[in-house]
Amino acid sequence: MMIRVLLLLAVAAVVITASTDNAGGCRYFCKKWRPGDEPRPSYCCDDGTVSDPPPPTEHSGFCPDIRQHCLRFKNKPPNACPHDGFCPPHQKCCWDTCLDHHTCKLATPHNPIPI
Repeated sequence: MMIRVLLLLAVAAVVITASTDNAGGCRYFCKKWRPGDEPRPSYCCDDGTVSDPPPPTEHSGFCPDIRQHCLRFKNKPPNACPHDGFCPPHQKCCWDTCLDHHTCKLATPHNPIPI
């Protein structure tokens, strides 16, 4: 009887560990923007608000300049996005320094960021 209890506890521990290793259910990881050659750490860019995520797509246009000054939000800040498929057709999933994550932004017709 004691062996069954220990086996049951071991199985429960494995299940709990496996469910927490998935970074809280994160489906997409993105790279943070950093200037120059600084390392670009990964982060979970899936805020979990979309139950059936769209397939990865690429919208036309470019991301706007990375802003130097942060705006204040009266309501909650914009949701995170892992790729353009989470955004309306006229927007792109772009890095936002102030929010410290990617979010949907209005696309520009030219590339303001030198590559």
